[in-house]
Amino acid sequence: MQQSILFLSYWYPVPANKSFGIFIKRHAHALALAHPVIVLAFVIEHGTQFYKKNSEVFTDEAGITTHQITITSRFNKLVYVFLPLHFWILQKYIRKNSLVEPGTIIHSNILFPCAITGYKLAKKFNCPHVISEHWSKISKFFSSSFYKTSGKKAYDTAAAITCVSQQLAETVKKFTSNKNVSVVPNVIDSSRFFYNASIKKKNILTFIAVAHWSPPKNPFYFTEALEQLYHEKALPEFQLVLVGTGVLRDKIVSENYAYKIEYIDSLNQDELSEELNRSHVFLHGSDYETFSVVIAEAAMCGLPCIVSNVGIATEVISESNGAIAEDNVNDWKDKIRKVSHMHYDHEKISSILKGKYDLQAVGGQFSSIYKDL
Repeated sequence: MQQSILFLSYWYPVPANKSFGIFIKRHAHALALAHPVIVLAFVIEHGTQFYKKNSEVFTDEAGITTHQITITSRFNKLVYVFLPLHFWILQKYIRKNSLVEPGTIIHSNILFPCAITGYKLAKKFNCPHVISEHWSKISKFFSSSFYKTSGKKAYDTAAAITCVSQQLAETVKKFTSNKNVSVVPNVIDSSRFFYNASIKKKNILTFIAVAHWSPPKNPFYFTEALEQLYHEKALPEFQLVLVGTGVLRDKIVSENYAYKIEYIDSLNQDELSEELNRSHVFLHGSDYETFSVVIAEAAMCGLPCIVSNVGIATEVISESNGAIAEDNVNDWKDKIRKVSHMHYDHEKISSILKGKYDLQAVGGQFSSIYKDL
């Protein structure tokens, strides 16, 4: 009997926010290479109404049938944590639309609230439950959430748990007796992110940083390090390209650093790939992340990377393609000075990750897990 997948997510792209949960959608596309997949997206939004529920069914660009239930309420935050309502709506919808049949596996994304609801749905419909974890707030959830007991049951009884990085997997293992915890990374499009030798590097040493600039991102590790290096005249002429918006960018602007900073609000994937290829060194300061796609994107474009020890940093960054900096300005200064004066083979850096995060590679990892269920 062929396994079919009911792919459940509360984070999923919607017309008003097409990047929301895009990494989860890419997992659905990877799974669909080898398995029949139906997406069930449960989206809770703020609105003016007391409570409104809509549903629609459509086929996405990869040919995946997607059922989207949208709850709109002025009390959306309360609705988000009222899990009995979620279960009631979803089990009724699944039954009405015959979304579970013999051989179906429910695949939930992120523990709260999705995988807790997914666990109860899998129990209701007597089918295996797989959890993919992307969440950066696991430790906080298990220290303070009203639902932490339900969360542990969801983890402990899952047929398999996948995490997007080894660092996240180690965190998850602290809170479950489940031994079937493995790493399946996010999907990155290598047809867009690659070293392009035909793109000319900028005339002066260019550092580039890309993020939505809000905590836990911490750009001040490198912005302060660059300020000190500038005044010490420890680097040749340089500039920083800062891509993205957010409250921390506003604070950077207010610091009025002496060196040149070019601010770019947003770039699509092709524009970002070109900007990375035109730069010399990628910088990423952060206090916690579960994966950090942009580190891999930068390395795939051939850039040496200086990054905080977050997400996949230790899995993809070494002395051959950059450095991992400690959480202090002095170490960032040392690493920036060292990397800036080294010669790197951009083609070789790019080749290290070639194919590692493609749809086919990630889909293959999922298939290996599914065949053992």
